[in-house]
Amino acid sequence: MNKEKNENVSRETLQQILSKNLEKYGIYITENLAKSAFGFWEKLVFWNKTHNLTTVTDFHEAALLHFVDSLFPASEKNVFSDGAKVLDLGTGGGFPGIPLALYFPKADFKLLDKSRKKISFINLTAAELGIANAEGINRNFFDVTEKFDVVVSRAVRIDDEIFDHCRKIIRPGGYLVVFYSSLQQPYKDPTLEYTKSYDFERGERVIAFYRF
Repeated sequence: MNKEKNENVSRETLQQILSKNLEKYGIYITENLAKSAFGFWEKLVFWNKTHNLTTVTDFHEAALLHFVDSLFPASEKNVFSDGAKVLDLGTGGGFPGIPLALYFPKADFKLLDKSRKKISFINLTAAELGIANAEGINRNFFDVTEKFDVVVSRAVRIDDEIFDHCRKIIRPGGYLVVFYSSLQQPYKDPTLEYTKSYDFERGERVIAFYRF
């Protein structure tokens, strides 16, 4: 990043970007949330120098593509109820699991990824920042037998096999939340309750909410 961009890297700037893009959907960003999110970003940048956790390294782009995008489902507060057990399928560097865990501190988040180094980063960073409701797990998705109230998929393409396993591990009345681009067609199934479109500086995001 150049010097001018570095001067704009701050918790306050992150909060401004998040608020600008999210408040119209009823998603309000507190100073504490922005502080923790910024701390997570700083750790991500540091670890990324040696562990290749993300290709998005520009601060403004990361604010949009990592944090704003991850928080769109927070508009549906009934989905992430207090005490809900949530699985982030294919979390990568911790998205959307970490931003959602910060927004819903009374829900319990498990962040699943096949990359051991990414899960190590998530668990160490969550511990250092005091994000007590987020835990990374290094496991194959089809080996997961634990029951969840919500499964969130932002990076993993949903096919018949993955959808069938989601059906097995999501409790009755629970949700599968799937991120799509505006050009993609959501996976077709009678459990698709509704889709919702979100506009932000990088275009449109469509999220499908399946109810089991």
